Amino acid sequence: MNKSCIFDRSWTLNDNFHRFCQTCDLIFKEFNKEPISQEEIRMTFTLPYMKFWNTHLPDLSKEKQDELYKKFIHQVGEAEVYKGVFDMMIWLYERERKLFVVSSDNFSTLLPEIEKAWLSSIFTKIIWEVHEKKDSIISLIKEFNLDVKNTFYVGDTSGDIEAWKSAWVKTIWIWRWYQHKDILSTSSPDFLIDDIVEIKNII
Repeated sequence: MNKSCIFDRSWTLNDNFHRFCQTCDLIFKEFNKEPISQEEIRMTFTLPYMKFWNTHLPDLSKEKQDELYKKFIHQVGEAEVYKGVFDMMIWLYERERKLFVVSSDNFSTLLPEIEKAWLSSIFTKIIWEVHEKKDSIISLIKEFNLDVKNTFYVGDTSGDIEAWKSAWVKTIWIWRWYQHKDILSTSSPDFLIDDIVEIKNII
């Protein structure tokens, strides 16, 4: 069976927080709502992402949110890949780990950024526009015959960790400060790290 590492994208591989906050502001203004603070975003963001949006905009449908997010995300600059990500991916690839990305982000932002970082060729599969991540991991396990005991999911929010733990893979939480540690710790990931290079100490 295949050994693998599966990564979230936003806030795990790249710094997308400023873009997300600005996009939130624009969506709130679309509904004549006062934008919420970055601190409140940090305290209330979760996955699946509609839980977050419906906390603040109860009548917002997923279809409308997706439409507005795609509209505004291209108006707020670009995300930057974190230092050390490229070297870490190469290190894993050279050790014959199958690498995947599972992201809620849309195709038009996800793939260009991965290609810009020279990473697209080393990922076995990239899945975008995912709302319920548990379904994606189960699909990947079946499609690529993954060994769940040697499959690691790397994410940065409690919603990420809870979704992937329910699919029986090992979970690594990397703290990027966007979600409070007190919230993240409630999801009880298997490993806690502050820098992506620390994956070398786990695998």
